[in-house]
Amino acid sequence: MQKNANTKIRLAILRGVNQSCIILLISAIESSMISKFTIQKIMDEARVEDIVGEFVNLKKRGSNLLGLCPFHNEKTPSFNVNPARNIYKCFGCGKAGDPVRFLMDYQQLSYPDALKYIAKKYNIEVEEEYRSDEEKQKEAEAFSLTESIHIANAYAQKFYSDYMLNTESGRIGLAYLKERGFIQATIDKFQLGFSPEGGDVLTKQALKDGFQLDVLKKAGITSPKENSTYDFFRNRVMFPIHNMTGKVVGFGGRIMIKDEKAPKYVNTSESEVYQKSKILYGAYFAKNEIRKKDECLMVEGYTDVISLYQAGIENVVASSGTALTVDQIRLIKRITPNITMLYDGDAAGVKAALRGTDLILEEGMNVRIVVLPSPEDPDSYVKKVGAEGFGAFIKNNRKDLISFKASIFADEAKSDPIKKAQLIRDIIDSIAKVPDAIQRSVYVKECAQLFDMNEQILITETNKVRRKKQNEAASEERKQQQIEVREDQLPESVHQENLQPPAISGLNLVERDVIRILLEFGNWEIDAEGTPISVTAYVLEELDGIDMEHPLFKKVLDDIRRQFANGQVNDDQYFISHHEPDIASLAIDILSQPYSLSENWTAKHKIIIPDKKSVFVKDILSAVLRFKQFRNIAELKKVEQLLREIKDEAEITRLMKLHILLTEQKKEFAKSAGNVIYRPTT
Repeated sequence: MQKNANTKIRLAILRGVNQSCIILLISAIESSMISKFTIQKIMDEARVEDIVGEFVNLKKRGSNLLGLCPFHNEKTPSFNVNPARNIYKCFGCGKAGDPVRFLMDYQQLSYPDALKYIAKKYNIEVEEEYRSDEEKQKEAEAFSLTESIHIANAYAQKFYSDYMLNTESGRIGLAYLKERGFIQATIDKFQLGFSPEGGDVLTKQALKDGFQLDVLKKAGITSPKENSTYDFFRNRVMFPIHNMTGKVVGFGGRIMIKDEKAPKYVNTSESEVYQKSKILYGAYFAKNEIRKKDECLMVEGYTDVISLYQAGIENVVASSGTALTVDQIRLIKRITPNITMLYDGDAAGVKAALRGTDLILEEGMNVRIVVLPSPEDPDSYVKKVGAEGFGAFIKNNRKDLISFKASIFADEAKSDPIKKAQLIRDIIDSIAKVPDAIQRSVYVKECAQLFDMNEQILITETNKVRRKKQNEAASEERKQQQIEVREDQLPESVHQENLQPPAISGLNLVERDVIRILLEFGNWEIDAEGTPISVTAYVLEELDGIDMEHPLFKKVLDDIRRQFANGQVNDDQYFISHHEPDIASLAIDILSQPYSLSENWTAKHKIIIPDKKSVFVKDILSAVLRFKQFRNIAELKKVEQLLREIKDEAEITRLMKLHILLTEQKKEFAKSAGNVIYRPTT
């Protein structure tokens, strides 16, 4: 059966099936899918604060957790995590979901991969069920290029590792790594390997195993060569580059022979899964320790990261020899606001690297700099002094940016007033980039003391730089707006229609409140004249078949009615994880609150917050009553409009009677407002 399955795959490839061939390969080999029982177990175990907390630095805020949104750039936290409901929501950009959705959106994982990631984290055994050919074909059609590249990269990583450990020529790479002092456990941890010297050894094997050539090229594993192909990496020690969930997204390869025409290191080309400006080498392995120590050590190379990690210093990442980017800085910022940058004693390299520190300041982070004794680098120095000595050196020698710049340029500026003035201006430019006013003030004071300057002069100059930057930014924004206007030829009326969100009527707002009641309290019980009934039963009875005006609210209400007719009353988690994305999004939006009261604050001011259980009945009655009032008012307006338009006397008489009835109802609703007639069950 296995042989027949593989034959079918190869026939499909020959017939031109492209991206889906990889998933067909996997499907044929495994012939299974994650069981419903396992999915439910994963969903029950997964805690949103654990999953999100791996990638975002969260702080306690009342009963919820708050952090910087990983989906858009922000300086004031608006990303809210609600452990009680197991959901997250950003009140800045609107992104929301449960633990699985977070992994799918943030790490671009498929639904099964997100489930498997959570299962691995919580040590849940993944049970799988047999899949029919039809089910496998549907999955194959839905399989994306991104997932194909991930699988190709995982295949290449295993190939490189196996080649290094199990072939004669591959042991050259293993000998190099051992010579650098790396033990086998470290080599296995970072999944290091070696690429063959031959032109297309990996490519041939991958094609033989069912991979599509187009996918191998897009992954950067294979390169075209006239009418043939060849392996992109050849005769190099391979360093897999992982994203924050541990998936291999690319590779760095170190050459083994001296060749002035060939670069010492080459990296995977940019792809759908690998943008080097957004990746930090070692971040996957370091993220937990960075969070624990509330500090990230930044080095330059792969071997620096690996050597420090092997020595027990695990909160370390590398920019992989590229200039530090804003996206890389923000990646760290979501875990910690503190970066310590480690450089060797090369003066030219340090001065060039200082450009990246201004970007860190601009993001509102704290940056310190350590220069190792010449001619050491982090790799050599930690081997020389050990982890304890290395840590002590960092602690005793790290400087903030102002002190560091002053010490680096002090000698050349000491006897030259012009150079001294240039140095001060350079420091002022850096200070001006700091967004926090208090931090700017501290830096200005330090600079004034270092150079024996009048503090007010430095404040004035700093403000000048900031105003200039603000004016330049405003000017650029105006230019961009003018360009957009010129490029867009649509009439102004169309612009206005698209820019304005659809109006939400008062009726829609009260409809939303009724939906909130059903989502939040639907399976709770109230005592209706001595008979305990669910909140859902009570609300549906009170609505008496009335539909909602807003189409999405109507869809939710229809779902609730359908479930209730089948004897089911679903809780909030059913809607949060609803199979229809618009309903899931609405549920999370309704059930998320941007603010929560601090327990310390309420205790300090002796404020007693009523328990939700004690007030929820009044909340329900008020919501239903308001809904009825608005529907009543809407019906009255319709009748009054018809009375102005209708000429038929019989129809006028009917409408007048209806108007009287609706008016009486309006009075009754007004009398009932605020009166609680039910009580919660005990």
